[in-house]
Amino acid sequence: MARIRRGVGLALSAAVCAFACAPRAKPLDLLRAGAARRDAQVGGRDAAWIEGQTGKSIRINDVVRATLNASPPSRYRFAVDIPRGARLSFACGIPPERHDKPGVEFVIKVVMGGKEETIWTSLLDPLSRPAHRKWVPVDLDLSPQAGRGRELVFETRGFEMDDDARQAFWGDPGITVRDDAAPIAIVYLVDTLRADHTTPYGYARDTTPELMAFAKDAVVFDQAISAASWTKPAVASLMTSLLPGRHRAVQLRDSLDPGLVTLAEMVQARGFATGAAVSNSVIYSAGTNFDQGFDFFAGLHGAGNRPSKVVEAGPVVDAGLGWLDERRGFPNFLYVHTMDPHVPYTPPPPFDQKYEPHPTPDHPGQDPRYDFKEPLDRDRLIAQYDGEIAYGDQEFGRFVRELKKRGLYDRALVVFMADHGEEFEDHGKWLHGRSVFDELIRIPLLVKFPGQRDGGRRIAQQVQTLDVLPTVLEHFGLAVPPAPVISGHPLQAVLEGGAPEPPAVSEISHRGFVAHGMRTRQDKYVRRFSPEEDELYFDLRKDPKEQQNRIDENRERVRLLKAGVEAAMVPNPFRDTVRFEAPGTYQMLFKTGGWIEGVEPFGFGPGDRYDLDGNGRKLIVTVTPRPGHPREVAFSLRPQGAPVWLEGARDGKPLSPSDVYIAQEGIHPTEVPFKLPEIETEKERAENIFAAPREGKPGVHVWLTLASGHQVMAMDKETCERLKALGYISGDCKGK
Repeated sequence: MARIRRGVGLALSAAVCAFACAPRAKPLDLLRAGAARRDAQVGGRDAAWIEGQTGKSIRINDVVRATLNASPPSRYRFAVDIPRGARLSFACGIPPERHDKPGVEFVIKVVMGGKEETIWTSLLDPLSRPAHRKWVPVDLDLSPQAGRGRELVFETRGFEMDDDARQAFWGDPGITVRDDAAPIAIVYLVDTLRADHTTPYGYARDTTPELMAFAKDAVVFDQAISAASWTKPAVASLMTSLLPGRHRAVQLRDSLDPGLVTLAEMVQARGFATGAAVSNSVIYSAGTNFDQGFDFFAGLHGAGNRPSKVVEAGPVVDAGLGWLDERRGFPNFLYVHTMDPHVPYTPPPPFDQKYEPHPTPDHPGQDPRYDFKEPLDRDRLIAQYDGEIAYGDQEFGRFVRELKKRGLYDRALVVFMADHGEEFEDHGKWLHGRSVFDELIRIPLLVKFPGQRDGGRRIAQQVQTLDVLPTVLEHFGLAVPPAPVISGHPLQAVLEGGAPEPPAVSEISHRGFVAHGMRTRQDKYVRRFSPEEDELYFDLRKDPKEQQNRIDENRERVRLLKAGVEAAMVPNPFRDTVRFEAPGTYQMLFKTGGWIEGVEPFGFGPGDRYDLDGNGRKLIVTVTPRPGHPREVAFSLRPQGAPVWLEGARDGKPLSPSDVYIAQEGIHPTEVPFKLPEIETEKERAENIFAAPREGKPGVHVWLTLASGHQVMAMDKETCERLKALGYISGDCKGK
């Protein structure tokens, strides 16, 4: 009996010791493990190379993860304390260029008391297993290995002798634990969502009951203004707190400037985990640079594992929640981007029948470019659009409930917003990216602060999407950069009544539509450059739907707002270059509704000249090139996208289309006067717009040159197909 008591006592003592000696629960990011990483070996490469590779972002199937290079044979050893309840979260992956090669074995071991134990192993074989042609996430329970003085070992083994440095990768490995105090910020964005089609903003249809319930916990900002009316510049402004002209991600092929510091980079640099789940390929495609600063950046695909607009909110919500589970216990920033209301409007059942008039086979109500055949079709399109909103609202409600189940909701900052709205002929147009009227730039913005502080409150003060970045930083207790590093203000200060209310600038330069506006709570000024060329002024108190242009009655007020709009404009990063080849005397006139700036003549002789007239709206060039000595003139244009028209004479005769050669292929315009080439058109360009005509034939040669430091995405066939799937490009996609 004494022996039994002694055995029980020893067992209890061991249990008490295990409980008392276990380390305090604390997560560990193994990419930033510091001194905890005791050893690293990768294919015989030196320590400096391995260190330089650690943390690099690797894209597999449009999911980007920060990584440890695992090209076999590799071995990483980490000295760690494993808390009770800890889990090991990671992903393993083989990049696409290796999917036709032999597989790689991934192995996890734990060393306890000098004994090495394998706790997990898997052979990734993309060649024979399609499921392995993407990141494979893994979550391991470390409870059996809890205690101090442990070692974690990550190994890979290859089955082919190969010196390729990109054979395999560990994706964002970390030890996770429950931590009820770790701060969390979530930005949940619904693409193409009009504020006035949601319940909190007074819509007659009950499209968003979940959002309405969320509004009881959140602050509703009645007048929140986006910096742009289509996704790329709007999201770039959200991520940088800069106007589109400053961050330069304005047009379809623009990339986010990698020299800018994004919200994700700001918080990542302070040790926060950063994740994103995105359904819009305009944001997640390779080369866009929107993944800057994210440890995990998932581009979600549609049917057949293809980039598509038709990526429902459900999988996006699942990806976002999955990442929160992967980074349990870390201070977290999560960006969720759904896009159900984006054209084509194809809500899943039963939401496709939720509102009348219902679609029919001949009138599906999916896309106004194809489905608007009679007046009733407008109502069908709106009904399907509203069905998309209702479905997305259901998924947002599920997201909120899952946050509550995980114990994350109360302490989280949750920002619900849109990037822009949608037009239904409110001003004679459809879709978005075509104007800066309120149906496009006035967005829903609801912010739930920790503890549901100020829940149910409504704020009349005008705010901007530029204010989200400093709001997240303020929530995390991080320093908010001053202007001009960012342009926004923390919304916390708005609640306290201490924030300024500057006018909101919105701009668009997209597929031939160019407009700039400045909005206050009371009024709005708009300058349109293309395809319309005019000025508009609206008194929003008397005319909230912007139907009556009152510009002639408010010239003094217009002058003030106009000055603000023009001060915010920046030059086009693409410079127009025009070369004149002998023989002949050329008298050319360049005209624009914007401003021609930075004119540079090249090779001008004594009798050649140029003059700027009309406050920079006209450039007059007179040159007489000699054989072998062409003349050139290059200039910038403000604002980006404003069209420039060219006309003139050669030897006193009106310039003809056969006298003009456009870009490398030397294409002739259909007529003169003609509009100088632009990077964006409704269809993909047939010529290399950034190269001069190949042959120096007599005549006028025009092309574009990129400003220093600016870059554009390559328009290969895959990129073109992605943009075509979203409706941004029509016609056939060419190339490899």
